[in-house]
Amino acid sequence: MKSKSLLWQLFVSLSVVQTVVLFFAFGGLLYVILDGRNTYIPDGVIKTAKEAVRTGPSGLSIERTPDLEALQRQYPSLWLVVSDDRGHYARYGTLPSYYSELAQQLPWVGPSEIHSYEERAAYGVRIDVKKVDGQRIHIMTGGASRDDLGRWAAVVSGVVSPIVSVPLILSTLVIAPLLIWRSMAGVRKLAQAAAAIDLSHQAVELELDTVPREIQPLVAAFNEAIDRLRTTYLARDQFLRDAAHELRLPIAVLMARIDTMPRSADKALLRADVGRLATLAEQLLDLQRIQAQGVQRMPVNLSEVAKDVASEVAPLASAQGYSLEVDAPCEPVWVSAEPLSLGRVVTNLVQNAMVHGGRTGTISLRVVRPDTLQVCDQGPGVAEQHRERIFEPFYRAQPGEPGHGLGLHLALELMRRQNGRITVDNLAEGGACFAVTFEPLPNALLPAAAGTAPALSTS
Repeated sequence: MKSKSLLWQLFVSLSVVQTVVLFFAFGGLLYVILDGRNTYIPDGVIKTAKEAVRTGPSGLSIERTPDLEALQRQYPSLWLVVSDDRGHYARYGTLPSYYSELAQQLPWVGPSEIHSYEERAAYGVRIDVKKVDGQRIHIMTGGASRDDLGRWAAVVSGVVSPIVSVPLILSTLVIAPLLIWRSMAGVRKLAQAAAAIDLSHQAVELELDTVPREIQPLVAAFNEAIDRLRTTYLARDQFLRDAAHELRLPIAVLMARIDTMPRSADKALLRADVGRLATLAEQLLDLQRIQAQGVQRMPVNLSEVAKDVASEVAPLASAQGYSLEVDAPCEPVWVSAEPLSLGRVVTNLVQNAMVHGGRTGTISLRVVRPDTLQVCDQGPGVAEQHRERIFEPFYRAQPGEPGHGLGLHLALELMRRQNGRITVDNLAEGGACFAVTFEPLPNALLPAAAGTAPALSTS
């Protein structure tokens, strides 16, 4: 089931509530106005009067158009008074005496209405200003008052829309989403903090004060779960560290006893098996060391590291059926790294190639300017679905394959602590190619420029 957006749910809920409130407010206002049973002049009367007005050099006149005569039949008491800004007047029908003085001031009166009760409908008057032949004409009409729900709805809507509806719609569409987004800032900050939690580091708790009160119980439960996981994690680390230390002595004794045995095929196999145990113990210890210690980076020549590692592992690679080659520039390729950790990373990658390279072909160490070292083999490569998971501790692409699943994880952790990265891809000609990339070294810190190899940072 697709999860719903909390922001969207809040926005829709708020919009529905505001729409309902506006509807009832509109209805209530309409009821209050209609409750007095007031009358008014319909818009059609003003429209008909405007169409009957004629302008000319001598002044204004009102033509008895068919629409005006029809209106007269509908409202027998209908009367009209029109004037322009120059004091010209025209009349139609019988103007009540009580509005004679108002009619004389018509050029200075703007749009307005005088409502009357239903039993005194003749007192209802409406004044409007229209453009006729480019002139501003004031139209005053009466004797056509009536009570019409549709008209009142239009009147109320005209009042409510600009005063209430527009601000309400703007607040719903603009202000409300911004306020909701801002109110969720604490939740977004909490998500970032949760994503940054690393159980291998010191205790980190999510802050309760940054989230709404309703979410605080969830955050508190999450913190408790993290504490339990951290306790389990630390216990596991302690067990692995103790086990690795305890294994070192028996492994050393076992290796010494194997060395006293006469040379034979069984002796070579035993040495290889015990060597894998020794490597596993050292990898476990290395994993604990890098979690407890910082990494001090300095300028390191990748070409020199590749050659050193190749010279160390060449006998072992040859014994397992591989040839080893180094493709590195003669000039130094400087990167920012911790020398011992870098050597361990490259060694682990070469050992991984020897385990999974099919015991044949060439293992290549390639230094690529400006900041990359590649370890490539001619084995079966790494399937796409395993390229991320092979860096997990104790993970194996095939359950029965050799290795312990720690070498690549250890290499990844070492690279992370040096602000570097490690990737894997398959070569077009076959085989896997692991690439480690480091931070570029500023020119001012190059040994050739500075004369020394200063430490860059400690993390």
